[in-house]
Amino acid sequence: MRSNRASGFTLVELLVVIAIIGVLVGLLLPAVQSAREAARRMQCSNNLKQLGLAMHNHHDALKRLPQLNETNGGTRNTNPDGNENRNSGLMRVLPYMEQSPIYNILSQPGTYMQGTTVKNTLPFGPVRDRNYPPYRAQVPGFLCPSNPPGTLIWFDDGKRSYACSVGDSITNNHSNAENRGPFGRSSKTGLGTLTDGTSNTILMTERAVGSTDRRTVKGFFANNVPGLNVSPINCRVRASAGRYLPTVSVMEARAVGVQWYDGYPAFTGVCTILPPNSPSCSNENWGDAWGVFSASSFHTGGVNILMADGSVHFVGDSIDTGNLTLAPIASGPSPYGVWGALGSMNGGEVAAIPN
Repeated sequence: MRSNRASGFTLVELLVVIAIIGVLVGLLLPAVQSAREAARRMQCSNNLKQLGLAMHNHHDALKRLPQLNETNGGTRNTNPDGNENRNSGLMRVLPYMEQSPIYNILSQPGTYMQGTTVKNTLPFGPVRDRNYPPYRAQVPGFLCPSNPPGTLIWFDDGKRSYACSVGDSITNNHSNAENRGPFGRSSKTGLGTLTDGTSNTILMTERAVGSTDRRTVKGFFANNVPGLNVSPINCRVRASAGRYLPTVSVMEARAVGVQWYDGYPAFTGVCTILPPNSPSCSNENWGDAWGVFSASSFHTGGVNILMADGSVHFVGDSIDTGNLTLAPIASGPSPYGVWGALGSMNGGEVAAIPN
């Protein structure tokens, strides 16, 4: 005799199944997110490896690394316009990153529109003019995939997540002919001059692009901070839990990383002084001078670094930074621990990259 009972799930059974699915999703989601971040971090590491290869190819061709910033002989008041001695050395590696079309435009005199005005520019462009088309170009290898999409500001500018090391130099690190790290205004650093060794010297590291959250230490810097070149701890105390204190003035109009063409260290440089994901601080209010500019990223717990030998490593936020109450020095071992030692190219330190 057949039963008249309809087949299917009862309400209780459905609720149990939904609960089980919810638990499984809750367990699997962190693992999926972790796997995705691991993939992004690997791509970020590959970006740095490509930058390292480009730096080495540039070195092979010219027997030196690019400069931090350089002049094309003009200013915003000359005709043609010039870049006021702040052209980013990153421009020079474009041909070695399969970006010759952008480089070919940059390296020639040009004409462009600034509103309704026709402007002429010297080779390697005007100063900070986002109307100049090459400055809006986004070089794929310049941007870390972990930078949050959709929250970046200044969408018409080309962005970069990687910065050139000035080492543990502070005073005038925007205009020094040579800094303690490999990059300076007029530097002609050859790999053979790195007496600490190419495997012990940082070339580049991550410095996160600014987002619409303009109080975060990732992508922004504090203004008019005194005493940086006496005691860099003066910068570290400007923030707490990854955010600048409410009383601290922050340069919100010029976010870090949204102008890859600008060679000043406030925007495309990095100091190996405060540990990764610390605040950054300028001694004035526009980033047009020197300061302490810290590595940062949207990876968990640290940043990728590119060494002068072309290798890439991950360094945690807890890396030893020595005594941050001490003033920087002109020569000799860095006072800023392992992090400072890895940044200085001729400090005479023996510093192993932390695992």
